[in-house]
Amino acid sequence: MGDGSLVFSRPHDGTGHLVFGDTGGAAAAPDAVIGLDAGLPGLDGAVLLRTGPVLCLDADLPGLEGAVELLWDANVSRGGLRHELQACWQEAAPVAAGLQARWQEATALRAATQARWQQAQRTSHGVRAHWQDTERLRGAVLSRWQEGAGLRHGVVAAWQDTERLRGAVLSRWQEGTGLRHGVAAHWQEMHRMRAAVLSHWQEAAPLRAAVQARHAQGVPTRVAVRSHWQEARRPPPGVSAVPPVEPPEPPCYDPATAGRLVFADPWDGTGRLVFVCQRGGGLPPATVVVLPRRSYIVINSVEIRRADALAGDPLPSESFQMQLNRQSWTWSWSAAFHASARDALMPGLGGQTVELEVRVNGQPFRLLAERTARSNRLAEHTINVSGRGLAAVLDAPYAPVQSFGAELDRTAQQLMTEVLTVGGVGFGWSVDFQLTDWLVPGGAWMHQGTWMGALADIAASVGGYIQPHDTSQVLRVLPSWPAPWWEWSGRSPDIELPAGIAEIEETEVVDQPLYNRIFVSGEAGGTLADLSRSGTAGDVLKQPMAVHPLITTMVAAKQRARAELSESGRALKRKMTLPVLPATGIIKPGTFMRFADEDAAIRLGLVRATSVSMQFPVLTQALEVDSHE
Repeated sequence: MGDGSLVFSRPHDGTGHLVFGDTGGAAAAPDAVIGLDAGLPGLDGAVLLRTGPVLCLDADLPGLEGAVELLWDANVSRGGLRHELQACWQEAAPVAAGLQARWQEATALRAATQARWQQAQRTSHGVRAHWQDTERLRGAVLSRWQEGAGLRHGVVAAWQDTERLRGAVLSRWQEGTGLRHGVAAHWQEMHRMRAAVLSHWQEAAPLRAAVQARHAQGVPTRVAVRSHWQEARRPPPGVSAVPPVEPPEPPCYDPATAGRLVFADPWDGTGRLVFVCQRGGGLPPATVVVLPRRSYIVINSVEIRRADALAGDPLPSESFQMQLNRQSWTWSWSAAFHASARDALMPGLGGQTVELEVRVNGQPFRLLAERTARSNRLAEHTINVSGRGLAAVLDAPYAPVQSFGAELDRTAQQLMTEVLTVGGVGFGWSVDFQLTDWLVPGGAWMHQGTWMGALADIAASVGGYIQPHDTSQVLRVLPSWPAPWWEWSGRSPDIELPAGIAEIEETEVVDQPLYNRIFVSGEAGGTLADLSRSGTAGDVLKQPMAVHPLITTMVAAKQRARAELSESGRALKRKMTLPVLPATGIIKPGTFMRFADEDAAIRLGLVRATSVSMQFPVLTQALEVDSHE
């Protein structure tokens, strides 16, 4: 083409390189700066110029009617292009200027010197001593003590020999005056009255009335006669089955025989009447039954004395409280004594804790006096003492922290027995194990803590707890749920209380999911069990899984599952207050009880906490009872 046009056969690659020669080669063109100096006469269209960062344009476009536009494509490769450098900074020309100092030497000024101190003028004055030699006085005059005058001892004696009086005068009992028995009889012969006066019937007046027969001639009917007795005969040869003789049923109230009084059988001397016949069903009998009465007479007393060789008369106490619940393994108590009991309650020379014997309405308990505080108020001087039961010596601060375990196979009861030893020898404490025992392989259980901490860990592994004996060094290991609440209907309670004897102060409703399935695991080497409540679909799983190293057999797993699943469903937690009756004594946690609620409905429940309070002369026990609907 002879017009000098450049024709590019490839698409623009953004580099601005011109390639002359073979288009299939791989030669690269050198970097260049492109300048355009052209005249475009009669240009009707637009000129599109693509170039790199440096562009020199010098053009004469006569008769151009359009517009000249320069497009800058920034999205190009800038590597390897030359461009002119332009310095943004240049060397400054030195400029001479006068210097101006902001500070200058100050002119020296003379000023009068004023001294704040000057030489003091000597002044003569008399010397005055602040101390002087005191006059000597005779010591006898200033003595605070002097020899007392001898007095007769009989005058100032706090005690003196009392005058002997005749015993008959001071006797609290004396021979009664004989009275005629007829005078003091509770019953006497009634006055005979004429029967006619007291007769409820009298002679009727004759009346005439028409007689109407309501019966007609009967239709003859044949009825088979069956005799209950027959003539005896000798039994045929062979085996003759003799029907058993059923024992006679105890008498029971029959509504058909109104007006007949039926007493309890066997006769118990109380005159209790039976108005409801429970033959063939009814509630199972309780071990201890408190009969309903109009009033209950209880002589309340709390006697506290030392349990050692220094035991004497009861200590004068103002008030007394003690508490026990399922989570605690010993009693906690507090009492206020008169100040005269201070010496009997203070620890011994070696710091030994004082052991006390407390009798609540005759029921004995052994307690330790651990803390003593004195209170002085106007017209009141008391000693406040608090502490715990005998089992406190098995825990801090009395017991050391040590490691427990067994290298050989042991049962759970044997593990507890070995815990209560020092060097393999027991030190006086024993265990009343009331759980279902199971086998624990050697090395499966390790515990670090006190004696009581190790025992509580073994009991809690299957949902049990520890309760102290009242007076002896015995620990009772009890299940939290002797029977699950869905099996209470056929179980005999320990105590049955009548309606009205207990004051129900509060009833709390606790709703929980009705769990019927749980996973129980014994960790490494233990048993993994998936247990469900019998008779249910096992579709409500309780989370999380129950885990303990001592769950090593299915026996242990079932006990733990029973305790966990019993904590489900709608529970009713009641707080009730009742007196300490001789028949019941102090009702402790774990007691299975039948009682009447605030709506007079018969309920079954387990006692979870007991609190005894004595503020003379009132003695009550407050119970927390768990029941279910």
